Amino acid sequence: MARDKLVANQQVISVMLNESVTLSAPPSGASQEKQFWRQSGKFSTPMEDDFQREVERLRRRRIERTGIAAIIIYGAFALSDQVMVPDVYLMAWAIRFIIVVPVMLVSTVFYRHFKSAGARELALALCTIITGASLPVIAALSSHPNAVHYQTGITLVVLFGNIILNQRLRSAVATSVILGVLYAFSLHAMRGMSAPIALSNWMFFFAAVSISLFACVRMDQDRRRAYLAHCREEERNAQLSEAVAKLERLSVQDTLTQLYNRREFDRRFALEWGRARRDLAPLALVIVDVDCFKPFNDNYGHPAGDTCLRKVAEALSSVPRRSSDLVARFGGEEFVVLLPETALEEAGKIAERMRIAVLQLQIPHAHSPVAAVVTASFGVAAMVPTAGMREADLLAAADGALYRAKAEGRNRVNGIVAA
Repeated sequence: MARDKLVANQQVISVMLNESVTLSAPPSGASQEKQFWRQSGKFSTPMEDDFQREVERLRRRRIERTGIAAIIIYGAFALSDQVMVPDVYLMAWAIRFIIVVPVMLVSTVFYRHFKSAGARELALALCTIITGASLPVIAALSSHPNAVHYQTGITLVVLFGNIILNQRLRSAVATSVILGVLYAFSLHAMRGMSAPIALSNWMFFFAAVSISLFACVRMDQDRRRAYLAHCREEERNAQLSEAVAKLERLSVQDTLTQLYNRREFDRRFALEWGRARRDLAPLALVIVDVDCFKPFNDNYGHPAGDTCLRKVAEALSSVPRRSSDLVARFGGEEFVVLLPETALEEAGKIAERMRIAVLQLQIPHAHSPVAAVVTASFGVAAMVPTAGMREADLLAAADGALYRAKAEGRNRVNGIVAA
């Protein structure tokens, strides 16, 4: 018994040490993905798909808010149309509120309904291009001197699309190039603007767009780092859960036979005792002792003895069918079987089937006075717990029945109804 407890404790400590080493090391999956990302700029295909789905999920949650904000900001600039392009402000309002705002509204409302990520990205890109293109178009319609400064707002549109709408880098670059080319043609065709001023405006646009694209790259990197950290944390949590599960199994499991151990039996015994007393239901207990096990161990050796106990444990656990039944190693060569809601007669039948199962193992035992093979004796007791009774009473009754079974010649079942 002491030897078994020592082995169990050593195994628990070993598992704890092994798990602590595993948890302190970087998870291999996340580390490999980080190396792959640094080399290629993205994750491997399965993880990249998961990452993009997560990014898209977060974007769908905020696109409605940012879309409405963009519509309000864009519409508010209609107030400046009377000052900047007073000669065509009605035309400017028509472009804003009849063409651009409906496009922005449709893109915002129906964004989440587009089935593919490519369609959603295309919708954002087209919306950004149409919004940005509206400003050079309005400026081109006006002959007012202020019109030369009107189209600088295209820079804000690109910044909003690249940073706030958080387009993917490929879409952000394509959108920026298209609007940059359009802006360059618009500056070249603008009446009343000198070439140096046009070049300065376009360089300002180019610098702002470059900064926004750099920000896109940095934000993508930050998202990937955060996603890797999340994956690493999930891996660590999974490892920790696995370690806890192993420790829980070790805390209730006998390391040699893989049956429940004495600690778990005591816990379940107390639980079933209380339930039986509450429901006035019978509770049966079977104590099993492998006959003449010491001579077996002495003559065949401890490894053979361990193998014998494992086979006996398998035979015993194969008989009870209910999930509430419990077979545990009691210590040494003794086992115990807890049978809730089982009367003595039924418990005796179960014990007899167990006795036959052990006998059918046909494990040779030349030094047994009982038989030429390994046998077992069974003590069975049952009672309906009432006030004043204790678990120890049932245990003592089963132990007494086992003593009588051994005194009567072993390899038999002896039962008693405990009072």
